[in-house]
Amino acid sequence: MDKSHEVDFYVMTPRSHPQDKTADERDREDLARLGKKQVLKRNFGFLSMLGFSCTMLVTWEGLLVLFVQGLTNGGPAGLIYGFTVAWIGTLAVFLTLAEMASMAPTSSGQYHWVAMLAPPSCRKFLSYLTGWVTVTGWQAFVASVCYLSGTLIQGLIVLENPDYEPKLWHGTLLFWAIAACAVFVNTVVSRVLPTLEGFILVFHVLGFFAIIIPLVYLSPHTSSHDVFGHFLNAGGWSSQGLSFFMSEEIRNPSRVVPASMLTSILLNGVLGFGMLVGVLFCIGNLDDALATPTGYPFMEIFLQGTGSRKGSAAMISIVIILGVCATIAVLASSSRLTWSFARDRGLPGWQYLSRVRSYHHPSY
Repeated sequence: MDKSHEVDFYVMTPRSHPQDKTADERDREDLARLGKKQVLKRNFGFLSMLGFSCTMLVTWEGLLVLFVQGLTNGGPAGLIYGFTVAWIGTLAVFLTLAEMASMAPTSSGQYHWVAMLAPPSCRKFLSYLTGWVTVTGWQAFVASVCYLSGTLIQGLIVLENPDYEPKLWHGTLLFWAIAACAVFVNTVVSRVLPTLEGFILVFHVLGFFAIIIPLVYLSPHTSSHDVFGHFLNAGGWSSQGLSFFMSEEIRNPSRVVPASMLTSILLNGVLGFGMLVGVLFCIGNLDDALATPTGYPFMEIFLQGTGSRKGSAAMISIVIILGVCATIAVLASSSRLTWSFARDRGLPGWQYLSRVRSYHHPSY
């Protein structure tokens, strides 16, 4: 850790904001109270941060993409009840994270909070360990979102052209293309990122209705018993029984970060639950959905429901675009965390990684 601010890093001083100070001055004082120096520009407000959080969570989009795991290891009813329990648990976790983000709004996130709250005898070790776990986890998150978006594009090609034979290297090229797009937005045009996230928020909500309305209207519906009472065990189990890293770029982060976190959980939870119920009522032939050559059952469900390849392709394209947008947000969050950990000398090569040039933000 950077010894120049070691004392302030572990002990927060009380807030004291005279009324004659500007919002930017108060934000800088809050950061100094945590032992940090203001380096990044504060370009995000509540709506842009809400868009950032919702885009990164991609709840209803993620439900469609990872539909097969829940479907084979629980069935429709398992998905419904599992989502409800997971939503309640996630909300409880985010309530705690929101409180911590309000107290200490810094890009360091969890490892800073561990350093503040852990016993003095082991706080350095636990903070260092937490930093490495979160940094590596977020880097892996970037890779996984790029991979999923790339394979979604391959699935769409298979749907439109059944003669297409997907190759592994095709997916690799798509992976790197999506990663390059995310890097471009986070570096070359990083100044428009807050505005872009606001537009993505609108697309995130409108895209939900653009998919759910034609799907529910055109598809034949299954019975409520099949949705809420049908469990499926096809996974080999013996019984049937995962924003604050952007804090240093947000105006008034002690209020905006917690509010955007909780609002995104509530909004995405409602949209996710609505999409899940709608898709399960329109699931059609379950065996055909699981055996689809696209690799993603929701694509087959769209095709069965609408009876149109072009219409299904348009609906799938919405999911793919939002997946690419999620990659941009995940990379932004991951890069801020990596930069912050390097600033505290937790990474090899911290002298280089902790630099912030005037014309762009961290992108690693």
